[in-house]
Amino acid sequence: MKILFDLFLLALTASSAYAQCKFVILVTTGDKDDAGTNARISLSVSTANGKKLVIKSLKPWGQKGHNNFEKGHTDTFKGSGKCLPSKPCRMLLESNGKGNKPVWFVDKVTFIQIEQKNLSQKEKTFNVNRWLARDESPDTLFVIVDDCAK
Repeated sequence: MKILFDLFLLALTASSAYAQCKFVILVTTGDKDDAGTNARISLSVSTANGKKLVIKSLKPWGQKGHNNFEKGHTDTFKGSGKCLPSKPCRMLLESNGKGNKPVWFVDKVTFIQIEQKNLSQKEKTFNVNRWLARDESPDTLFVIVDDCAK
């Protein structure tokens, strides 16, 4: 009987590890002069145990023909993939620093995961409130928000 129970737990763990989810990412650009950007933006979110979702460019996840990352706007990006096993607590947001307007002021990023099978939802908002630019303090093109220890 114990062997059957162990097999059941193993199957349950394996199936949830490969569950498919839909992801919705809301990115809010700050309402400051020259806050918007045309640079390529990438995003990585991870859980406390290191499982991650990596998006090399948010543009393909966005609305076709829409001008993303404009001053004072919130843009929506949607995609799908393997579910994260728990709510993310760490985010890496990065700009390639190229394009007509490479600097960017980011207010916040909200990550929403919806499991397709049971429609359960995990949500996390990462407050950024800073420039991603080489010529604005803190003079970097990336930001890491790590709330895992909280």
